[in-house]
Amino acid sequence: MKKYLGIDIGGSWIKGAIIDEQYDLLSGEFQINKVKSPLHANVAPNELIDSLKELIVSFGLDSDKIGGIAISTAGIVNYHGTKITKAAEHLNVLKTELWKTELEKKLNCEATILNDADATAIGLAELNYLEGNKTIGIMPIGTGLGFSVWRNGRRWRPGKSLTLLGSISLPEGNYDNFASASKLAENDPAGNLINVLKEPVYLKVRRIYLRSLVKVINSAAILYNLDEVIICGGLASAAVDSGYPLEEKLNNMLKDLPPELDKPVKAIVATEGNKLQLIGAITLAKAEAEVTANKIETNYKALHTEIPYDKNLRLEQLETPDIIETFWEAEQEAGLCLKVSLPVISEVADRATKCLKEGGRLIYVGAGTSGRIAAMDAVEIPCTYGFPEDRIITLISGGIADAAIEIESDFEEDASSIPEMLLLNIQKNDVVVGISASGSAYYVQSALVFAKYKKALTVQILVNHPKTKPSFCDYMIPLNSGDEIVAGSTRMKAGTATKKVLNFLSSAIMINLGKVVGPYMIDVACLNNKLVGRATNILNILYGLDKDEAFQKLDEANMELSKAIRKINEE
Repeated sequence: MKKYLGIDIGGSWIKGAIIDEQYDLLSGEFQINKVKSPLHANVAPNELIDSLKELIVSFGLDSDKIGGIAISTAGIVNYHGTKITKAAEHLNVLKTELWKTELEKKLNCEATILNDADATAIGLAELNYLEGNKTIGIMPIGTGLGFSVWRNGRRWRPGKSLTLLGSISLPEGNYDNFASASKLAENDPAGNLINVLKEPVYLKVRRIYLRSLVKVINSAAILYNLDEVIICGGLASAAVDSGYPLEEKLNNMLKDLPPELDKPVKAIVATEGNKLQLIGAITLAKAEAEVTANKIETNYKALHTEIPYDKNLRLEQLETPDIIETFWEAEQEAGLCLKVSLPVISEVADRATKCLKEGGRLIYVGAGTSGRIAAMDAVEIPCTYGFPEDRIITLISGGIADAAIEIESDFEEDASSIPEMLLLNIQKNDVVVGISASGSAYYVQSALVFAKYKKALTVQILVNHPKTKPSFCDYMIPLNSGDEIVAGSTRMKAGTATKKVLNFLSSAIMINLGKVVGPYMIDVACLNNKLVGRATNILNILYGLDKDEAFQKLDEANMELSKAIRKINEE
């Protein structure tokens, strides 16, 4: 049976934990071993690999039993998880992909790397800390301050960059120093953080530290509109081991609001502390290995999206009216050709409705144009049908924070989506819809493989149905939109057909969930005059109520049309 290795690389120690294919991280303890870190500015890849092999041997395992490795460390990691782009000098060996190539060659398994705050976030998601429609700041605090933002199921990275909270500098120092648990521990002659948190002699030191930490937390809340902050890492571990009520102390101090905040951010201390990075890394290693084993290589020459609609058409020589008419004719064709897929769309809608009735979520995963079209559908559903925002979610290759204005610029659709899928904590009642016009985006494929592994309902939307349906898809919805007038521009015919499929699918699900009566959407809060007028008009049409009677019914139902309708039907 294969084993999966999670590693946390620090400046002094390399820690590791191993699980097998059947181990449930929620079920209990797991062994953690460590070896001395060989890292310095000029360390060679083989020196690092030798230390990793020493770590593996400490578990009593042969290296050929390892099915996958994920490494958590400080620094900014590229989107593909292959190297560090910015970090301290002692991590120079991880700034090229040579370490990965050599490690995979010697251990014959996949390896990936991720930032320690992101690894912590995955660990928290695995343990059900990250849920709901809110924004959470993850703060691993040890030597310095790590930070990652989770918003409504997704890693939130404006500008595609790691949120470097610790790098914020003031005249008196930076946030890394203000929050550092190691600096706090230096107040004890033995450097014991537990002593500093427990002994009465350090009361003043603790008060000064907490005031600094509260300032850091409030700054993060202002910058990222946080609802919660989860404290992890060495500080959390020491607080648990010493019995120090860190969570209670922080929340009491956070009640004293700065003027920029309307409500206090809630502080949570994760009792798992330092283990979270390893839990996240192990989870990623196991998931990536599963996905890699089921990867399907794409034959790019066979992609219909790359074939021109008419290879003899000279668009640059046409007059504008002729260009527009050519587009119109092709778009009509794209809509008509979709008809053959209507039965499968209907079946998917029925299956998805059942999943959502049982508490599942509708999760779109897309690359490029497909992802942005999906995001538009996901944004519209809550405000149109009153469906909870945290139950219809979109992931887009490259990240969603700036999806409306930025596009993939570094082969993001070829990266694995697993680090982001893990933050969603996929459940068996979820519905994962992968959207890639060409069907070639590994970002989408990896999401579907992982969702199938987690027993979720999996659906793929693509231009043409392949000859053989992949094992990771329960359903495939072909667009049948054909070749593009501008070859490769899937924002045209394929984009039109994709928008139609998502319109049909999500709207049918909402109708099946009781969000519509007759031709009217009813599960909407009346938040402005237009919506109040629409609601009173619907009550007039459905029940013959005049304007005043309709408004009274709405007012009694807290201006919620669906609630007013239920009360009328009960009378």
